[in-house]
Amino acid sequence: MKKEIKNIRNDALVKAYQVMHDNPTQERQDAVTRQMIRARFLLPVIPVKGKLPEDFPARTLQNEKGEQYLPLFTDMDELRSQQQVIGQSMLIVDISDAYAYLVEHEELKGVIVNPFAKPNLICGRPMCEQLAKLWSRVRTAELNGEDPEAALRPRQQNVKLLVPREYPDGVVFTLSAGLRAQEDVEKAWMCMVQKEPDDRPEDRDWMVILQAASPLKGREDAFRAIGESLAPYIGARNVIFMEHNPGLAGLTDQAAPIYCREDGQV
Repeated sequence: MKKEIKNIRNDALVKAYQVMHDNPTQERQDAVTRQMIRARFLLPVIPVKGKLPEDFPARTLQNEKGEQYLPLFTDMDELRSQQQVIGQSMLIVDISDAYAYLVEHEELKGVIVNPFAKPNLICGRPMCEQLAKLWSRVRTAELNGEDPEAALRPRQQNVKLLVPREYPDGVVFTLSAGLRAQEDVEKAWMCMVQKEPDDRPEDRDWMVILQAASPLKGREDAFRAIGESLAPYIGARNVIFMEHNPGLAGLTDQAAPIYCREDGQV
């Protein structure tokens, strides 16, 4: 194990995020992503008598704001000068292992790669989740003898807009009250956004399509407040407001609006 730890090197990753730090183009961000899902990191842990090393709790670091992160090191050189700070016991992990640890510890904001280096690399929880998903897709492709590069390409997302037969209690009244304050809004339709065929209805975002005389741009805060007012009825789901356009005519021509200006109700 000690020999394997000494052999951990991620020079390509370090170079990739240093280059990205200077100029974060999409191409350079993609290069960091590719290296992150291939990397094997050193994670400092706290030995516990009677437990196996893989069950040792990880050491965490706290920034000046009091936020806690999981520290990952790319090699022993990055780790060696800080051993007095973070200890000397460590595990070898990949980004999937790191994300699994984040899931189990909600207080952690994400991971920080080479925390004492300048620059370092910080990945928040959403980014770690995305990296872990890519890691899984690449490993699955390799096991199946498929092209791992194909697994890295963005998947086409077949989004569907679904109009429910009825809305949760309170939604119609609350949404209508908010839209009446926007005097140029003539009609509104509200639908659920289905991103995956097997997703759960209770996890779907909502979309409100507005037919208005003026653009939404510049009024984002007002519509965001309207969306937040629906939280007691739909939970902590996103409410997306969108201007009506020809691409949405197939839905709005068939569905009854949830709000009409002429009578202030459905």
